[in-house]
Amino acid sequence: MTNKFDNLSDEILADEIGELNAVIKGHETRLDALKDVFKARGRSVVKGQSWIVSASTSTSKRLDVKKVREVLGDALDDSYFNISESTRITTKPVKDIE
Repeated sequence: MTNKFDNLSDEILADEIGELNAVIKGHETRLDALKDVFKARGRSVVKGQSWIVSASTSTSKRLDVKKVREVLGDALDDSYFNISESTRITTKPVKDIE
């Protein structure tokens, strides 16, 4: 399956990813600040003219593998773990490298 980006050179692809990532990070910074204000106000739902924003809190439990390993020692082998692979793509401006 092809898409409109398949014909980009590697260099242009890198520049497109980097540029878009920089724009998104700028927006994420602003969004995080706005969300912090929303949370600080203690609202659960607010309706604006165009959007409804709601907040909910969830709690999760995570296994402390280090503590389990201290108790079980070598009995905690790789057979107890599922392997998952992910690829992280990072970007940084070329001018910071040169």
